[in-house]
Amino acid sequence: MYGDPATTWGICVELTLSASADAETLRERAAALCAGHPHLGAAPAVTRPADSQWTGVRADVAAAPYGPTSALLRLALSSDGTRLLVGAHHGVVDGLGLLAVAGSVAGRELRTRARGIGDRRSPHGFLASSVRRLGEAVVSPPARFEGAGERDSALEDLTAVTRPRVDRGTVDLARAVLALHHDAFSGSRRRPVLVIGASRRTSDLPVPDRQTAYLRLRARPGGAGRTPLGPAIAGLRPEPDFPETSARGAAPLVVRLLRNRLGSTAMLSNLGLVQGDGVESVAMYPASSGPRSVAVGLASTATTTTVSLRTRRHEFDADEHARLLAGVADRFFG
Repeated sequence: MYGDPATTWGICVELTLSASADAETLRERAAALCAGHPHLGAAPAVTRPADSQWTGVRADVAAAPYGPTSALLRLALSSDGTRLLVGAHHGVVDGLGLLAVAGSVAGRELRTRARGIGDRRSPHGFLASSVRRLGEAVVSPPARFEGAGERDSALEDLTAVTRPRVDRGTVDLARAVLALHHDAFSGSRRRPVLVIGASRRTSDLPVPDRQTAYLRLRARPGGAGRTPLGPAIAGLRPEPDFPETSARGAAPLVVRLLRNRLGSTAMLSNLGLVQGDGVESVAMYPASSGPRSVAVGLASTATTTTVSLRTRRHEFDADEHARLLAGVADRFFG
């Protein structure tokens, strides 16, 4: 019952370091981390790609399928040792948990100003919420970004824009995404739906586990200007937790039948202001889920802010992906 049956549920974070890291030291730290947190599985190897392969390796770290014997963590280090990719299955860590993994592997204590929602609960149970979602899927499916894509391509595109730090957050990112959709599809009568990744953590020092929550915002047609986003997002209650069951095969069947009418306009994930010595920038790539999946990440350091985008090539070709990222970044930073 975890939604899109086509997703690999991989998430990824990329750190740019001020000093070169050593691959063997990273491997040893990862092994120690996995030994202390058995739910992370076996210790991963450290991939050392050539610079020309980095973009493809980023996509593999984030999106390659997880088999029954696959490591649940993935690591890649650039040839000069200053760029580190850390990927994981979303079933073992959330975004902030992944940041904790990255910090442990890099030998840095990474804190964040992002704050979770604590023990705030969903107003409805999973079954009642699912019935309403199915009703929405039939009567009022979410607005989508459109693209031609490349049919039958299995690739994903993951790219980012990093600029000098700005003091902006989730509300600003939501506003930028909604504004881009409105500007491109102003005639659409469908309501944009944003799914916002949240956490139940209350500490500024995340640990390598999963304390995930999801918020769901149905905006009014007409873009961000029609919805007071700050109060709307602050007042959201989390979606109910997914049960770990397929309901004897019924849930995947329903999801497949209604797949094109489920999901969201975009998925947003904000790691907040990440504080840690020797980290120049952080890019977050959330899980890709649902039709025409548009996953947007946000993270800042003391000197930089990074907006990142993840899409599937069969839904958005490389040029369409680039235009989406530029459109979100221009509206966010502008």
